[in-house]
Amino acid sequence: MDSIHFLNLEYFILLAYQAFTGATGGVDVSQIPTQTLELMTRIAYTGIGLFALFAILIVYSYRRLHEVEHAGWHHRDALAHKLHEQHTVEVPKNAQWSHVVRMANSTVESDWRRAILEADIMLGNLLHARGYRGQNIGDMLKEANPIQFTTLDMAWSAHKIRNHVAHGGEGFVLTDREAKGTIDLYRRVFEEFDYI
Repeated sequence: MDSIHFLNLEYFILLAYQAFTGATGGVDVSQIPTQTLELMTRIAYTGIGLFALFAILIVYSYRRLHEVEHAGWHHRDALAHKLHEQHTVEVPKNAQWSHVVRMANSTVESDWRRAILEADIMLGNLLHARGYRGQNIGDMLKEANPIQFTTLDMAWSAHKIRNHVAHGGEGFVLTDREAKGTIDLYRRVFEEFDYI
């Protein structure tokens, strides 16, 4: 089979002329007025030129978009890496809480007691900062609305253990499990209000 080595523009012009004029069958190029033939030739060449131009623009836009997208992903990854590095050296939000946790993880019962007492002081500071009023933590907790304070029961439980530690003295036996459980209750309350 012979390959095509040229573009037969006259054939396409004839097809367009037949479609436009409604002529059928035996229309010859010589029957088309010269001005119409020249106009159709110019339109055809202009169309080919515009097609080539738009094809070049589409290829260029696609390549450029790919480059920009690649650069954007690279920038995003670099930014995420930088933020991750900053996050790893972040100072704790509440240094007092770090101290409470260290004492709670101690093997000495007196440290557990101090951890609970300090966590309760933090609870008082939190309640005061949130606008609760009262002579003491118990009064402030009574004023709290359980709808706005979903860990209110946990705060009450932790505060009751604190009262046993504070008022029971050495007569109140505090186990490691109970101390860690109480500190965990305080932690959950503080996390609700983004305090630690």
